[in-house]
Parts: sequence; structure tokens; C-alpha cells
Amino acid sequence: MRVLLVASFGGHWVQLQRLAAMLEVDEQVFVSTAEAQHGGASYYLDDFSVRELWRGVRQLPRAIGIVRRIWPDLIISTGAAPGLLVLFAGFLLGKKTLWVDSIANCRRLSLSGRVAKLFASQVLTQWPKLASGRVRYLGRLL
Repeated sequence: MRVLLVASFGGHWVQLQRLAAMLEVDEQVFVSTAEAQHGGASYYLDDFSVRELWRGVRQLPRAIGIVRRIWPDLIISTGAAPGLLVLFAGFLLGKKTLWVDSIANCRRLSLSGRVAKLFASQVLTQWPKLASGRVRYLGRLL
């Protein structure tokens, strides 16, 4: 199984690395934001927020290209907006996608997590009280 793992630099990247260490798969390929170029990712996107969607729209062809090149069995993101963009590219290409909302979001899902609910194959929260509808709780990464 080939898994494409995507996260912005910082806390999202740390959580993704912890999640990746628990996976037993044949191949892991990482995508991060340009700030993480020293962090071991194979592909990079410019960072942006959901409130700056125009920056993400400009990068959608690149995100689709990454998914096409890797052709993963599963795409996993811990956030933020660049991860959401790659999950959306995977959705457009018929790939299975998993959004894991940050543990920092204890009162409600992040804005990106709420958007991910619209198209991701699965959305996970790290807080039991936030699980409802399409959002599941399976435990914490930290």
C-alpha cells in the first residue's frame, strides 16, 4: 500500500510524523509546505489559509500533479489548508482520503476540517465530544 501524507510545517507536521510512524504500509510519500524543506518531504506546496483560497486555487494543478505522480492508495492529512488541497485533488481523482483534525481543536473542528467533511472519505477528530455525523473519534495521536 502506498500512502501520501500531507501537512503544513509546524504542529501539523509533527502530528503527521507521529501518525506515519504508526502506519504499516509499503511506501510513504510526504508533502509539506515550503517552510519544511529541511523536514524530509518529497514534494512541497506554498502555505496558505482557507481564508486565502485564491492562493490554493493557483496550486490545485500542482496538487493534482503530485497525486497523479504518486498515485497513492490513500491520502492522509493532519492539516492545514495545503493538506486539504491535496485531499481535494485526491477526491477529484477518485482516491481514498483521510483528514485527521489537529489535537489543538478541542472545542470544534478546524475550518479546514469542516471543509474536509464535504468530500473526504473519512474525517477523524482527536476529541470524543467532537465526533458526530461524518466525524469519528478513534483516539489521540499525542
